Amino acid sequence: MIRPLIVAALTVAVLAVAGLALREILAGIDWDEVRAVLHAMPAPALAAALALSAASYIVLTGYDVLSLRLLGRRVPYPIAAIASFTSYIFSHNLGFAVLTGGSARYRIYRRHGLSAAEVGQIMVTAGVTFWLGALLLLGVMLLIVPTVPAVAGWVPSSAVQRLAAVLILALLGGYVLLLARRGAPLRVFGWQLPLPGWRVALLQLALGVTDLLIASGALFVLLPTSGMELYPSVLVSYLIAIIASLVVHAPGGLGVFEAIMLVALPQVDRAALLAALLIFRLVYYLIPLAIGLLLFLSLEAAALRRPRARRPENPERTDFT
Repeated sequence: MIRPLIVAALTVAVLAVAGLALREILAGIDWDEVRAVLHAMPAPALAAALALSAASYIVLTGYDVLSLRLLGRRVPYPIAAIASFTSYIFSHNLGFAVLTGGSARYRIYRRHGLSAAEVGQIMVTAGVTFWLGALLLLGVMLLIVPTVPAVAGWVPSSAVQRLAAVLILALLGGYVLLLARRGAPLRVFGWQLPLPGWRVALLQLALGVTDLLIASGALFVLLPTSGMELYPSVLVSYLIAIIASLVVHAPGGLGVFEAIMLVALPQVDRAALLAALLIFRLVYYLIPLAIGLLLFLSLEAAALRRPRARRPENPERTDFT
């Protein structure tokens, strides 16, 4: 009883701080100009943002497919795709992935014979896939981008930036080498977690990187400048904003994501950047949320009508390492 209250209090506190920071950042914004930019947003840019958002969620389904194969569970792709999509749109918009996205995954997968422990392992594997991709991209971009955005007013020196990049990439290299040498499952507090082979780890890296490149691209195409020279700065800012949003558990990164992006990209016109962020939240978060909610409710309604005897108890096992 106490833990949910603490979580709720921390969430409110994070949102309050983010809201105050965002209010300070937006001071002096000409909202008439923002509205003008919104109305003038080119249709091709909107179409590209929608297409890239859809592509990002399609790539995200690969997280679940890979996790299921690693578990040795064969679940039809449409089911895995819906479980992945609904899980991510809930966790993206509401935060606290274990409670929101985890509950959605469990509701769907349990009807196909998966246990709560197996759903938990899917979430862990999917989470590792995301963090592998995020760290690889961050490490590479720290080497490429001359100066990263300020963090809490602090701008790291070039030496610190390069050192951080080397450490991140060395950590990832060590992880892959460890998997190449270790074949037994990892045991943590009595819980057995199957480890992938190094080839699967490379696939995880590819999936994570691809998803983040596409998702950040959905924001980039909404910006007024079309020059690709801005994209590295947008990508680094996006990575920092997403990671910060996940760390503080802000629902949908609301306020936190926007505040970091506005501070990290001073070279972009404020009104145009804010308009792009508003549209990005609509196409990447809110529209998928509406679609995912309808899908989830449809599945729940269908499950209520389906006799229990017809529900599969033990899906076919496969081996994939």
